[in-house]
Amino acid sequence: MDDLFMNPFSDMYAFAGNTGDDTSSNTNENTLSTKKNLSDALSVESAYGTYNKPPKLMAIEDYSRWAKKFEDWLKVFAYPSWKSLKNRYIGEQSGENLTQTEDIENFVAEQKCIALLFQSVREDIISLIEYNNAKDLWKKLEVKCLGSAETVKNKKKLLRKRV
Repeated sequence: MDDLFMNPFSDMYAFAGNTGDDTSSNTNENTLSTKKNLSDALSVESAYGTYNKPPKLMAIEDYSRWAKKFEDWLKVFAYPSWKSLKNRYIGEQSGENLTQTEDIENFVAEQKCIALLFQSVREDIISLIEYNNAKDLWKKLEVKCLGSAETVKNKKKLLRKRV
């Protein structure tokens, strides 16, 4: 039997085992193929997220699809933060004087939601948005990506005229 290590991720990470003949089977074509596979895997991970990372918004044009994925991800992996996103945190903004366990949990969920939003949206998209809470940040991000209600209405009218 060969001394080849069976790596389930060999296609993704370009693992090359030593078969004992001291020849390299790693050609330029294999390297390019492996880099493409790794690139594809990373883009899928960014689009759908993982257990540890939410899906990433890479372009403003992808906002509608991303928003649904992000909300679904929050529901599954950070439910209290999703509730904070939907219901708006009402409480002390600094969190310094909180004593009740429920207040602390709500504050932590709010801060986690804000951190997840910043983690999942490209810096140049979210950097200039001023917000008071997670719900406010969510709404302002939506307006930045899609436009105001009036803008959306005008875009729809324009599309109808083209057809």
